[in-house]
Amino acid sequence: MPTQIAVWDIWVRIGHWAVVAAIAFQWFSGEELDWIDAHASVGIVLFGWVMFRILWGFTGPAHARFSAFTPTQFSQIKQSIKCLIKGTSESTPGHTFIGGIGIYLLLGLLALAALTGMASTDDIYFDGPLVPLLDRGLVDLASRSHGLVTDALFVVIGLHILAIAWHVLRIKEPLLAGMWHGRKPSHGQTAGQPAANSRMIWLRGFVFLSLCLAASYGLFALYLGW
Repeated sequence: MPTQIAVWDIWVRIGHWAVVAAIAFQWFSGEELDWIDAHASVGIVLFGWVMFRILWGFTGPAHARFSAFTPTQFSQIKQSIKCLIKGTSESTPGHTFIGGIGIYLLLGLLALAALTGMASTDDIYFDGPLVPLLDRGLVDLASRSHGLVTDALFVVIGLHILAIAWHVLRIKEPLLAGMWHGRKPSHGQTAGQPAANSRMIWLRGFVFLSLCLAASYGLFALYLGW
């Protein structure tokens, strides 16, 4: 059996599955007037998660940091795509370079979906918390754009699911198991520092995630009086 190392910390794993559940709920609740307040609240929480994941990309464990999967040369992206098409494993326990681009797309679209939702109105039942602060033209733009942004988000999610299936079934990489227990084949690399399962990462992640969620909900839901 290949040597395995701790790659994904508890906060990345909890966040991953929580986001899966939250997006499923958003898909179900988006067109239901009875669920619109819950839909908006979950959107605010998702924005708080995006804030945390961006912060975690600079302060989290080695493989969660943006520097671990951000391509610096086009040749890295090209090689990553070649490996994906050929069905060969890349020598990294964390995200591949092409996978890293997918992470940026998901985070960007999640943030944009949340912000356009908070700036949207239907002029009857719902006004987002940002509506009173914005010019009517921006509110109209956000209201028209929110559905398009969420459609784009679901397209990227669909591609993400297909990529996971390809990695699991064709390349035989335990991506789903790794995101459950945090360990993956090392490919000859070390876990890096700070370690994903260290006590410091547990404590730092708890503090940062709590602050980001509290800041998002406190600002958009409480301070703005929504």
